[in-house]
Amino acid sequence: MSGITLSSDQVRCFTSRYNSRSNVLANEVKIQEWDNPESKARIVTATALWDTGATNTVMRPEVIAQLGISPFSYTRISTPSGNKDCGQYYINVDLPNEVRIRRIPAIEAIPSNCDVLIGMDIIGLGDFAVTNHDGKTAFSFRMPSIQEIDFAGYTYRPVKTVDEPGRNDPCPCGSGKKYKRCCGKNK
Repeated sequence: MSGITLSSDQVRCFTSRYNSRSNVLANEVKIQEWDNPESKARIVTATALWDTGATNTVMRPEVIAQLGISPFSYTRISTPSGNKDCGQYYINVDLPNEVRIRRIPAIEAIPSNCDVLIGMDIIGLGDFAVTNHDGKTAFSFRMPSIQEIDFAGYTYRPVKTVDEPGRNDPCPCGSGKKYKRCCGKNK
């Protein structure tokens, strides 16, 4: 559904830097209706917040009104205040340094402290890294992904632990017997 305007040998990237440590990763983007890329009247400059915890890109109703676009569909989202149905809109997103995302679906909602929330639907199209070197935050994005970013040089695989019931606890199989007399009998 979403596409990029790059050939396979082209890489687009940018880095946003802060003069101090930042808990918020934000920059300026341009939002445009997806089906009319030549229309200069329908480009909105917006503050975008990058959020790896967000699944989808989200836009404020004010941005949608400025673009003058209609939803192609509706989707149900969960928020701290409950579930609600929200419009979905296809948009083009111009990130810094000519990194362009075409025809990405965005959901109408009210993200905190920004006009647009950049979610994993965009972040997942490339490589994303955050550093805090010398107490100054910087984040970089490149698209398409050209190599793995691996600071450790090896893959860490956490050991799985399984919580077993105590010997006198009820057996988790639902038999009604104590664990030591049922599934834990031979352990």
